[in-house]
Amino acid sequence: MSRFAIAAAALAFIPFAVSAKDGVPHSTYAASVATYKPIQGFSHVIGSRHFIGYFVMVNDGCALTVISATAGDDRLIDPPRRRKIAIPAGGRTEVQAGRGRALGIGCTADADAIKVVALEPQRGQSASR
Repeated sequence: MSRFAIAAAALAFIPFAVSAKDGVPHSTYAASVATYKPIQGFSHVIGSRHFIGYFVMVNDGCALTVISATAGDDRLIDPPRRRKIAIPAGGRTEVQAGRGRALGIGCTADADAIKVVALEPQRGQSASR
């Protein structure tokens, strides 16, 4: 897969992308996208949620396992939740983190990697989601 195709897949999260008018350069947003290979674990804290997980390649995409817990809840007062998510090759999904935030996950066209990014609401969007 070419670098251009990988970058295009990573930027598929355009509805939540920041713009120059928000005061954050596009290069900063693009640099926040993390790439993971099969079985490589990821860990992201978004707002009050902590997400950990991994994926494996399947015939037509990426099969993810994502565990979501309350960030900083070391005593696990709020039980963690595990989700199995199937993303078709070249597709994407969002796992809600509350208050308009989400974990954005995209499966590359070859299903050989995932792109993960924290999605924040744009200015002016409701934060009550």
